[in-house]
Amino acid sequence: IGRLVSLALRCNISPDEIITQLKGISCHLPGWANGGKISSCADAIAKALEWYCHGEVNRGNYKDAGQPSMADIMVGACPECGGAVEHEGGCSVCHDCGFTKCQ
Repeated sequence: IGRLVSLALRCNISPDEIITQLKGISCHLPGWANGGKISSCADAIAKALEWYCHGEVNRGNYKDAGQPSMADIMVGACPECGGAVEHEGGCSVCHDCGFTKCQ
């Protein structure tokens, strides 16, 4: 997806057109960041491009612009109860039901 976005930008395709195509695409494991749902990798790229192009990210100063740190990002939805799954110590953990998956 990153290579396609790069190619599209080099071919003078409007970033807003790219955002429109990628935003909202969903997958089976959504994530959450700063209270917002990230539906897929494509959706995350669209939102990052939107933040960058519309002045919400201050060129390199992501933390001050409200960009989530890696610690703020949830891994996805629990396959057992649907609750939020967080990354802790190399494992994915659901604090709602106790589900754990270590890699």
